[in-house]
Amino acid sequence: MFKKIYPKRTKVTDLKSGGAFFLAGELMQKSFRRSVKSLESVFSFIADFFRTHNVNDDVAFTVKFAVEELFTNLVKYNPSSQSEISLNLEIEGRNIVVRITDTESQPFDPTKSPEPDLQAPLEKRRAGGLGIFLVKRMIDRIEYHHTDKMSTITLVHSLEK
Repeated sequence: MFKKIYPKRTKVTDLKSGGAFFLAGELMQKSFRRSVKSLESVFSFIADFFRTHNVNDDVAFTVKFAVEELFTNLVKYNPSSQSEISLNLEIEGRNIVVRITDTESQPFDPTKSPEPDLQAPLEKRRAGGLGIFLVKRMIDRIEYHHTDKMSTITLVHSLEK
């Protein structure tokens, strides 16, 4: 697994939520309580990053949609876990790189999830799968890695959309 080392790492406390996040060069990292109620804080964190880096609205919408879908799935399909979900946002060249890490998870590779049958009548479609399908269509690259109960989903998306 790729790990980038930063020479300077500054801990910052978010006065609204009381949570801490780290600034390191072009990286911002924060952990969130495993709850759909955390989405407001997730969106605020992402918005701060986008403002800092002048990310355009189209890219911002796409990345927020993907993070919301994946974060919600991590909460929904692993409700018994008490671990937080970590979110890293980083600028690498002309891309935004988002890493979502769940430290107590069973393997589920969203890159290999089956595509929904969009041609079937609504009443005959199986529930689920549409959100991940849309994320895979909207985001430039998605990677998945699972080791020792830790899942990391990496999203890479061009800033030039």
